This record gives sequence, C-alpha cells and structure tokens, in this order.
Amino acid sequence: MRSALCGALLCGAAMRVAAQERAVTFEEAAPVGISGFAVGRADYDRVTGSTTFAAGKIAVSLFKPVGDAYLFGQLTTVLEDGAAATEIDNLLVSWTPHTANRWSLGFGRFDAPIGFERDDEPLNLIPTNSFTFTYARPTKFTGMQVHYTISPQLDVAAVAANGWDVTVDNNRGKTAMTRVEWIPLHWVTLGVTGVYGPERDSSDAHQRSLFSSDLTVDRGRLVVGAELNLGRELDSGVNPTWLGVAATAFVRLTRDIGLTARYDQMEDPDGVRTGIPQILRSVTVGPMWYFSSAREGIFSNIEHTRFHIPQVALRAAIRADWSSTPFFVDAGGAPQSSNTKGVLELVYVF
Repeated sequence: MRSALCGALLCGAAMRVAAQERAVTFEEAAPVGISGFAVGRADYDRVTGSTTFAAGKIAVSLFKPVGDAYLFGQLTTVLEDGAAATEIDNLLVSWTPHTANRWSLGFGRFDAPIGFERDDEPLNLIPTNSFTFTYARPTKFTGMQVHYTISPQLDVAAVAANGWDVTVDNNRGKTAMTRVEWIPLHWVTLGVTGVYGPERDSSDAHQRSLFSSDLTVDRGRLVVGAELNLGRELDSGVNPTWLGVAATAFVRLTRDIGLTARYDQMEDPDGVRTGIPQILRSVTVGPMWYFSSAREGIFSNIEHTRFHIPQVALRAAIRADWSSTPFFVDAGGAPQSSNTKGVLELVYVF
C-alpha cells in the first residue's frame, strides 16, 4: 500500500514537471491538404500528319498551414516524346504576420505573376498555350517575393529571382520584378508589371527588360483575359525587341457548356525569342463541357474571376497557326509557313 502511494506521488510529480516543460493542448494539428489534377488528350497535327493519344500529365499538390505561414508544393509528371519526367513545379513557403497581415513574404519556386495564362491546364480556359505565353514572357520564377495590400482594390508586389524559367541561376546577376494590381470595378482587374535582369547563360551583360500589362473582365457568363508583353534586350547596339499580344474570351452557353476563343500574335523581328525573325499568329476556338466544381486548394477559380474550375472538363479546340517565315517543321524536316492542329483534352481535378 505504501509503495503504491509513493508510486502515485512520484507519477504526479513527473506529470507536473512535464506540464511545466510542455503545454498540454487538445487542439488537433492542421491537416495537410492534398489536391492535384490529371490530363489526358488526343492531338492531330496537319504538318507532321500525326495523331497522338497521351495520358500526358499528373500533378499532386500539398498545402500545409503552420501558424502564420504555409507550405505549398506541387510535383508534376509529364509524358513527352515517350519518356516521363517529374519535376518540382511549385514549392513555396509563405508567411503573413498576424500583426501586419497586409504583408506577405514568400520564398521558393512559383508561377510568375504576369499575364492571364498559366502552365497548369485547370487554370486555363483553352487546351493550348499561346505563342505569347511560350516566348514573350517568363512563366516561372525561383526566388523571393513580397506582397503588400494597400487596399482591397490595390496590391503591389516585388520579386527577386534567379531568372526567366530557370531553377538554378545561369549567371551571377538576378532578375527583379515589380507589379501593381488594381481593381477599379469588382468585375475588372488590371495589372502592370516590369521585369529587368540578365538572362543569358554565363553573362551578366545583355540586360533584358519587359513591360507587361494584363486585363481580366468577369461579367458572369462572359470572361475575357488579355495581355500585352513588350520586351527588349541589350546587344551591342542592336537592342532586339519583341511584342506578344493574346486575348481569350469564354462564354458560358449553358450550365455545363461553354465556348472559348483566343487570338495570339508574337512579333519577333530580330529572332531573339523564337530563333528566327518572324511574326507568329494563331487563332484557337473550341467548346468546353464540364460539371461539378473543384472548390478546394489552388485549383478552385480561374485567377481574378468567379469562374469555378470544374472537377471534370472535356475541352476540344481547333488551332490555326501562321508565320511570316517558314517555322513549322513537317515530317520530312522541311519548315512550313502554316499549320493546323486539333486537340481533345480531358482534365480531372482531385
């Protein structure tokens, strides 16, 4: 009896010491949010005369809140030319102090906050990317970003990054970006962005500058997104320039059916971005059938709109491309001045 009483007293003392060292809580830790998407598609290319079926991409995203900060990561596996490759598509640690919640600081690899188009299929309204998206501006940054919300209608951001679409810096310089985003009306978002820095391998010279503006209009049944990108690079007095313009319009015809059209023009008179002096143009149009809404995580809405990303979307498109100089390579290796493509794409968000 005495030994049992002594054991109970010792146990109680140990529990008090442990409680002093570590607070006891019954709150559950915030769970890790898991989301992602998968893409399957069929492509027809007139110039090469090929028809291809592919289960082309799967992406898995993780979201973990930790106090005032959160971690977002995305692994993407893409099938290209018969081989699968997996990369860290996004990896961002973001911190918003609760005592200064207008500020946020992020570090990692993230989508460049420029323009209307994105590289993840669920975040777009049409199943191909424009020439402007591919050549005129960066799509990814690896570095640090700072956001400050001045008011509900005005937001500013700054980025210091390795460079355009590089994970490891290819020179000793850094790329700087500043952006101002303004919402003059609840259905209109206007962004203005400037980017500057060296982008060539192993050289801090040939500074590249980019002025970009984008406009998003959301009128419920109609969504319009447009962007303009004007770039220049210093090169021994030549100073090559380029201009990319793209406009996308989506019309909701019924609850489950919409129609999307896009016009795209990429002017590269010095060949600095596409490899040869040329003007590229494309027109893409096609329907989208969709149902259910993926309302969780990053894949919830098309950016700057109220359009809920569907959980399942079947999108078809016909795309006509033209170039002022033969650019589209056929099956025999000869360049052609025009091409036509057909795409059928299935996107599933989970």
